[in-house]
Amino acid sequence: MPALAAVFAHPDDETFATGGTVPHYASLGVACHLFCATDGDAGRSSAVPVASPAELGAVRRRELLEAARLLGFRDVRLCGYPDGKLKTIDGDRLVGDVVDFLRQHQPQVVVTFGPEGAPNGHADHRALSRATTAAFFLSALPTAYPEQLRDGRAPHRPDRLYYVAWDPPPPDSPDPLQSVPPTARIDVVRWDEIKRAAFRIHATQRMHEAHFERVSMLPRESFALAAGTAQPMPAVDDLFAGL
Repeated sequence: MPALAAVFAHPDDETFATGGTVPHYASLGVACHLFCATDGDAGRSSAVPVASPAELGAVRRRELLEAARLLGFRDVRLCGYPDGKLKTIDGDRLVGDVVDFLRQHQPQVVVTFGPEGAPNGHADHRALSRATTAAFFLSALPTAYPEQLRDGRAPHRPDRLYYVAWDPPPPDSPDPLQSVPPTARIDVVRWDEIKRAAFRIHATQRMHEAHFERVSMLPRESFALAAGTAQPMPAVDDLFAGL
């Protein structure tokens, strides 16, 4: 069975970046799996009453699990790393967690942030991009994290690594960062209502609704091939094209 692994930093990243792509592939029978590095406990709560960062993290975990089910993810790995501090985490540990996740689910396609860190350039996004890129290559090596193999995992070489991408913003854009140039664009118009519904589940993030509509509610979700098997054409409309 074909499988897709999405590796993101915070609850709601999965909806912002792949809220149309995941239901598209899930509807085709692709097994979609989500890795979320933090609980998002350093953010704001959009008037949702919480008494502490720990409580906010618990609320955001619940939101993520519900949104992920709606989008079509079959399972979610929650790592609970400190929100806003991924760059301070031991790199081997974070890479090892992603390697273990890839070995567990054996995806053909891996999707994560690009090195620029998404349109907002978040430091957690950049740190997770580096970790996932390393894990993409290391997960196939039996000498990398061999303790995982003793626990029943097997080395796995994904076919393709894609970065979340977008078209160059206009000069007056409030989100001026450019991404690695897109090589794949997935038509997601059919999934607009599912994507909006998933965002509404993230009630603690309602203050970002205007931003979500501006940067995420587009006719296509874009990705850039970063490594792995070449696409059959320079620009494709399917992350699995030719596999």
